[in-house]
Amino acid sequence: MGACGGKLRLAVCGNGVVRRDGRWYTHHSFGRIVELLAQRVSELHYHAPFVLEQSEPDRDYPLPDTNVVVHPWFPRTSTLHALGHPLRLLRDYAAMVGRGDVLLLRGSFPLIWVVHVLARLRGRRVVHWLVGNPVAVLKAERRGYGAVTHRLGVVFARFEQCMTRLGITLSGAWVLANGAEVARLFRSPRTQTVVSTSITERDIRVGEDTCTGPTIRLLFVGFIRPEKGLEYLIRALPLIQSDRPVYLAVVGASGRFSDEKTRLEQLARSLGCAERVTWEGYAAFGNELFGQIDRSDILVLPSLSEGTPRVLVEARARSVPVISTNVGGIPSSVSDGVDGLLVPPRDPEALARAITRLIADGALRRELIRAGRARVQNWTVERFVELVWARLTGGLDASGDRAED
Repeated sequence: MGACGGKLRLAVCGNGVVRRDGRWYTHHSFGRIVELLAQRVSELHYHAPFVLEQSEPDRDYPLPDTNVVVHPWFPRTSTLHALGHPLRLLRDYAAMVGRGDVLLLRGSFPLIWVVHVLARLRGRRVVHWLVGNPVAVLKAERRGYGAVTHRLGVVFARFEQCMTRLGITLSGAWVLANGAEVARLFRSPRTQTVVSTSITERDIRVGEDTCTGPTIRLLFVGFIRPEKGLEYLIRALPLIQSDRPVYLAVVGASGRFSDEKTRLEQLARSLGCAERVTWEGYAAFGNELFGQIDRSDILVLPSLSEGTPRVLVEARARSVPVISTNVGGIPSSVSDGVDGLLVPPRDPEALARAITRLIADGALRRELIRAGRARVQNWTVERFVELVWARLTGGLDASGDRAED
């Protein structure tokens, strides 16, 4: 494996970036990881699509400007749009492979399997962190697409999965898969199940109990999109049995799905619970988001498709009990009845029963809080970076030389 000047260079494919006040920003969930990895290498080359700032409010984490060089790809509004520029995609991928002695890929990008082929040709070590199942997302909700477009999208997503599996085999990449569902899709001797995280050790807050005030505050955190299943949580709200008023705070932006928020507001009005739902908008990671979590009694995530959502880790780290659906990689993150409650998707009655149960059963609630906080202490950013680094280097030290046995 070649190295530049005896030092290790890392090329990263990650979340989209925006330019603001002379600095590059990305999503906090990956920005924190990049920052720690940059401390271990001589150069970190960050490759990601350039996004319009107003369309991506969650690009709020400044990337280090010491040894991190950002290479923005052309903006794209969708996978279809990106595929309309195949030569630009291939050129960007080839440049990325050429800039790194080792490669870290996060998520799925159009034709990402080409990177594995190029890595094999250039003798590059690859770690591919797969965060979700695009086929499951498309099958969960059509997002307003027409029937033909939807079917073509599913077919293409399946083709990309097959080609990515082939590419991973060719490159011999390590696969870090968010949850058991994704791990099964990309099963290999080098596949490891992981849980997404954005918390550091200092973010953990010790609390004993919730649901002790005169009102109950439920919290949903996530983009307001059809596959997040927020409709079923709103339908559950009038079904909850409690001697105290129960409110729902929705934290998240709607982005390209503004029609979905309008539909959900109309649904809440038709169910007679609109006055109990507040739309908080986007909350930046850190004190703003943690403040929303800390003021809440239960976090509820009724998703129809997921990898391993970070917010389930964040809530438990802040000593707030969680309820979610048993879809995708969520059961890899939450064990039903141990450190949270899981219910079937698209089932407002089951959601209402679980919420009612947590409000009423203080002993269960306190045990879930304690067990949840204990579990996520093993899922900090620091620990994840240690894992990524071990897989990236495979016995290489930070100078790019093979370590002594």
